[in-house]
Amino acid sequence: MQTHNMGVSMKHRFFRYAVMVMMILLACTLVMAQSAKVKQLLVVAENLHDADDFEGTMAKLREVEKLDKENPEILWKIARGYFDFADQQPDNMEAQKENLYPGFEYAKRCVEIAPGVAGGHQYYAILTGRIGEIEGTKQKIENSYAVKEHTMIAIKLDPENDSNYHVMGRWHFALADLSWFERQIASLIYATPPAAKFEKAVDFFSKAHSIEPEDARHLLWLGKSYEKLDQEEKAVKALKQALKIPAETDSEKAIYKEAKDLLEDL
Repeated sequence: MQTHNMGVSMKHRFFRYAVMVMMILLACTLVMAQSAKVKQLLVVAENLHDADDFEGTMAKLREVEKLDKENPEILWKIARGYFDFADQQPDNMEAQKENLYPGFEYAKRCVEIAPGVAGGHQYYAILTGRIGEIEGTKQKIENSYAVKEHTMIAIKLDPENDSNYHVMGRWHFALADLSWFERQIASLIYATPPAAKFEKAVDFFSKAHSIEPEDARHLLWLGKSYEKLDQEEKAVKALKQALKIPAETDSEKAIYKEAKDLLEDL
């Protein structure tokens, strides 16, 4: 009788073990299927972004966000999506506010959970800088250290990303271009205001252009920096190069117009 009970007990234990193994395998299969789905959707979203379909990109990212809310790649790409929306309407203050603030929250979350991901730092810096611009001189100056800090981290993590060098070029340009009144504000905020030079802006824009020569914004800002340094011949050359690059999106058309207007004024 005792031997019979032991046999039944072992069968029960084996059955429970087999069920547990099957549940684990099923859970692993589901996780792998979800991971594959996330990767697939991210590829589709990136293809849409490359085609400048920003609405489609965000829709696909929202879809994949439901599958993995804490995925750093999803977080920083949603932050980028909000930036893209704002970038298409640079003169629309409501559009700026509607997109820059939620975009920043996604970038911030990415940096918090994945400090080694370059995209999080990149868009943390970009969105912080844009928020400073719409909130006024004091906030722009206060935000400047965070912009530099996170951009330099992004450059260290992803040294071949042209956008990060462009951001640092803009950082130097904006602070070097402060008016006397703005410098007084800066001196009240910091004992030692951030040091910036147009020469450094040229270095960063040149580096960005060397990595991505078909991005007209690098050439526009390189031309603007040369103009500030009274190097008109170099400014004209950079602006003419910018005008040779096709402009398709609204932001690219705005860059083309600014480069054309500046060239006519030189």
